[in-house]
Amino acid sequence: MTDNDFSKHSDVLDMVSKAQEAEYDIRENARTAKSFLIDPDGQWDDDARSKMADSYRGTFDMCNPIVDGISGEIEQSDFTIKVSPAGGDSSMDTAKTLNGLIRNIRNMSNAEEVFSRASRNNVMQGFDAWEVVQEFVDDDSFDQDLLIKYIPNAIDSVWFDLGATKQDKSDSKWAVKLVALPTSEYKARFPDGGGQSVGQGKRRIREWQKAESIVTGKIYYKKSVGVELVKMSNGDVYVDDEDFLKIKDELEQQGVVEEDRRKKKQYRVHTRLFDGDGWLGGEEETVFSHIPLIPIYGNYDIFDNKTIFYGKIEKLFDQQRALNYAMSRDINDGALSPRAKYWVTAEQIEGYEDTIATLNTNNDPAQLYNHIEGQMPPGFQGGAQPNAALQTTVMNMQQMINTSSNTFQAQQGNANGLQSGIAGAQQIEQGNIGSIKWFAALQIAVCHTARILIDAIPRVYDATRQVRILEEDGTANIVTLNTTMIDRQTQELVEINNLAKGKYDVVCDYGPAFNSQQKETVQAFLDMAAIDPTFLEQGKDIMLKNLSAPGMDQMAERSREQLLNAGLIPESQLTDEERQKIAEAQAMAAQQPPQEDPMMVAARAEEGKAQAAQMEAQNKQQQTQMDAQIKMAGVQVEQEKINLE
Repeated sequence: MTDNDFSKHSDVLDMVSKAQEAEYDIRENARTAKSFLIDPDGQWDDDARSKMADSYRGTFDMCNPIVDGISGEIEQSDFTIKVSPAGGDSSMDTAKTLNGLIRNIRNMSNAEEVFSRASRNNVMQGFDAWEVVQEFVDDDSFDQDLLIKYIPNAIDSVWFDLGATKQDKSDSKWAVKLVALPTSEYKARFPDGGGQSVGQGKRRIREWQKAESIVTGKIYYKKSVGVELVKMSNGDVYVDDEDFLKIKDELEQQGVVEEDRRKKKQYRVHTRLFDGDGWLGGEEETVFSHIPLIPIYGNYDIFDNKTIFYGKIEKLFDQQRALNYAMSRDINDGALSPRAKYWVTAEQIEGYEDTIATLNTNNDPAQLYNHIEGQMPPGFQGGAQPNAALQTTVMNMQQMINTSSNTFQAQQGNANGLQSGIAGAQQIEQGNIGSIKWFAALQIAVCHTARILIDAIPRVYDATRQVRILEEDGTANIVTLNTTMIDRQTQELVEINNLAKGKYDVVCDYGPAFNSQQKETVQAFLDMAAIDPTFLEQGKDIMLKNLSAPGMDQMAERSREQLLNAGLIPESQLTDEERQKIAEAQAMAAQQPPQEDPMMVAARAEEGKAQAAQMEAQNKQQQTQMDAQIKMAGVQVEQEKINLE
């Protein structure tokens, strides 16, 4: 990757203009698709509208329910981000902290709403976007947080490097975000600005977009920074910077010396504000290595060296419009045409006007009239006649919309009564297969967001500070980042939660929402407990956590406390608070003499008495044996004397 020159305002305007021109037609189609769904007359073209100006025109929308169905499925799913160690000084503990920190960033950002909104627009028009930003925690703090924010009207405001080919645009060298500021706000923020708007790449301005405003831009671009990597004799690799120089002497004292070095290019994203007349400020360096604008594309492809995308509805325009035309014409010919009536002369109904006026409501068995010689009797005629051709068109268009969108009645709970359950299930499965690409599009964007966060977190959360992390079930813990503690066994300083150490991979997946997973977890516990009753006892706290009934959280805490005291929770599953609690208990136990159970003391006393009695008996027996031996020796001596004599 070579660096572009982003110092010239004219060059930046030219790059933006070329990007807008290259995608003009595809973005105009996307705008039309959204207008088709949200405008009151969006599903009627100008020609048909003018032809039926004096007739009934109805919109019989079958497209918005399709969007609602796909978007609803996505909103009921969880898009998880999992961080795992990938080398260097990475660890499972730090990966766990990163996972919890990213969940907290998503929570603070209301990211699920951002993802759902962008995904719905993606289904509608094939494109939307959000961004990752760096902001101060509050007005009185120097600490900063990373947040995920939605970009309104991204179809008009977000433009990427034409050379980028990846769906997540992670290979972009630059990108631009345009913002329309009210003129008063523009003048307050940029009193020296030229007041000229940046072009938005569209040729038709809607009525609500004609408010007095000035379009400004913010360009994000990568600049390379040359760094030198140093490989040490123990295999560790460091960047030759101030931090490395601080520890170099200590490493040499341990016998770890430099073995090799090479140069490497790293990139840092810079930003700059501008309008159509010139720059609105100087260059600013960010904490990001990737452009922090994240697009989501529908039906993404590169065709003829051009980015292609479109939503779910674009291929349904003709069918939906034809349905509206046929239904409206059928209603005009039927419900809105004159009803059938009795045709009579004034003389024939003279004297019977009252009963004639109530002909549709009275219960008279016969209606009398005046027979006039030479006149035909009253006759019933007129009224609408069913138009079989229009009815066929309506049915065909409804079927075409379902087929083109891969949507079936069984998916909407409207299976044909003559249809078997297996056939209905197959239709649901077929429709779900057609929806997978919309899930995959969001998955790609969320995964790129995670990579941006993992890369930027060490630069934002680089000081010793307390942060909140969230577990998968939503429970919160407070951890301290970038701190040290003494290892009691080795008496060495150990770094805790240093997020800058090591490399980490990100894996993204999607599945049922957490509340659905909770129900599945509880059922799985009950199924396993039927096979092995001890399974429930060992994981009672986990099962109770997954019950949403009131009071279950407190019961889960009590159960976990019991398991913790019994030593049944593995060390790898302990929280930082539990580890600290255990360490404090061990420290107190080491400082105080052990408190023995009185029963144990009494038992040991009785055991001592028994041992003393046994020793005394043994001593007496030994003494008796010795006395007997002495006596025997005396007898032998006397016998020897006798023999000598």
